[in-house]
Amino acid sequence: MNKPSRMSPFILGLILGIVGTIFLPGYVRPYIPQWAMGKATVVKGTIVAKQKKEHALLLTVNTADGALLATFTKKVDEISLLVSEKDVIEFTLPKYAPLIDDPKIMRIVKEQPAAPEPAPVARPAEKSTKEGKLQQAAKPQAVVPAHGSTSEKSPPDRK
Repeated sequence: MNKPSRMSPFILGLILGIVGTIFLPGYVRPYIPQWAMGKATVVKGTIVAKQKKEHALLLTVNTADGALLATFTKKVDEISLLVSEKDVIEFTLPKYAPLIDDPKIMRIVKEQPAAPEPAPVARPAEKSTKEGKLQQAAKPQAVVPAHGSTSEKSPPDRK
């Protein structure tokens, strides 16, 4: 009689456990709800440099924790069109790391161009006193009585 070894199911389970721990999270993560994923770190920073390689997009981002390099290999063209230098970007990461691959982008805030300063209103200094008096005479200002004052006239009663 040949007895089956008790060691072979143990070794098979051990190998499946190790391989599953290494490769399975990357495949399962998109299908697990956000509340079940655990705590994620939101990293916010400004894009300092952007470089597009053959099949990858590299973004150098300055954050409060330091600089990081984000490498995107999926949706490279779309992300390249969306982001530009000096934009503010937010990533969701399991933990902070200086080198990250395909992080989940939460938000991008485009750089606001500086508002142009209004041109100063130039007043001609060569105005004669006659022109100034003519303009004042042409535009008389109406005086509006204050509400509730005694000088207000009540409208005539119509019957």
